[in-house]
Order: sequence, then C-alpha cells, then structure tokens
Amino acid sequence: MPHVHERRRHDRTPLVYPVTVRDRIGRIVFRGRSSDVTPCGIRLIGPCGTGIRLGGQVWVELWVPNLRRRGPRNRVVKLQGEVRRTMNIGDWKGVVVVFSSNFSPSLLAPVG
Repeated sequence: MPHVHERRRHDRTPLVYPVTVRDRIGRIVFRGRSSDVTPCGIRLIGPCGTGIRLGGQVWVELWVPNLRRRGPRNRVVKLQGEVRRTMNIGDWKGVVVVFSSNFSPSLLAPVG
C-alpha cells in the first residue's frame, strides 16, 4: 500500500457536541453536531435543507457539557468564522468553518 503524505497543518481532535450556527444578524442557518476540531476550524454535520452559504461569516455555538453536579448542564462556547466548504452526505450536510482567530481545542473540554 503506498504511503499517503498528510498535508494538514494541524491534528484533528474528535469532538461530538450539539452545535448551532448563526449568520451575522443572528438567524440560525444550521443545526447539527460537531465532528472534529483544530485550532483553525471545525467540521460540522447536520440535516440538509439548511440556509448555510459558502463564504458566509458565521458564529458557531457549541454546547459543551458541564460535568459538575451544580450549575447549568451545558455551557455555550461561541466562535466566529467563515464557511469554507459544504458537502452533501446523503440526507446530511457536512460543513467546514475556518475560525477568524486560532484558539485551543482544550477550551472545548467538558468542565468537571
């Protein structure tokens, strides 16, 4: 089997959280879940038929679980970015959002 050279700059961290994507004026354009994350972006998966557009500026809201006994069950992490890729996956849609600034994927770890 031939060796395939990895061209990605950053490792992907598998992460599965509920996600809501909003456009610049706050309308929901996509709902689904995260698939994986890097310091530069995130891959999302959700049902087709959403209003997300290639090149659009968006806010990604991730619902990260809170493992503590007290307080809210989830915390919302909001990240700004641009939709760089969309792909149809059967009845689902894959979306790649590149963040406006780098961040640490460890910020998305469940609080506990």
